[in-house]
Amino acid sequence: MEGPSTSARPAQSLILQKLNGHRSMSSPLRRILYVSRIADGVTDSTLRRIVARAQINNRRNDISGVLALAPGLFAQVLEGTPEAIGATLNRIQADDRHSDVRLVDDTPTDSRLFDRWSMELLVDDESASLATAVRDGARAGEELIAHLWAQHGRDPLYWTPDLTTLALAT
Repeated sequence: MEGPSTSARPAQSLILQKLNGHRSMSSPLRRILYVSRIADGVTDSTLRRIVARAQINNRRNDISGVLALAPGLFAQVLEGTPEAIGATLNRIQADDRHSDVRLVDDTPTDSRLFDRWSMELLVDDESASLATAVRDGARAGEELIAHLWAQHGRDPLYWTPDLTTLALAT
């Protein structure tokens, strides 16, 4: 599988350094990445409801995060207190819109990467490709987190047409 473009590597390297710099076990926050299979019957309308409900619940529970889609897969990063993340992960594992939930990364951290997003939905080819590669064990979860974090910093004016269309539809 093709890696990130050469121009993206220095920025991604800095992001990975930031990710790796927060591993203290006394950290007040927890960041997880999971990948799961999307259940049959999940439609665009269902997906919009999932994101809307997650935004409400996550604001209430002080959780930040991002949900990326790949064909047949969800990949989600969540950040918050260990208790809030644990309760949310338990709900996700019991949700019949998911199957085969795999916790790929579970990191204590002192700071949030996705502090501006209670829950954001990203639909782009690179996120999808990385999510699939992480699911298959061909890429590290930190690479997907770094890519999603880079998207977090992008101005919506520069989003891809697919991402803009989906964002406006929600």
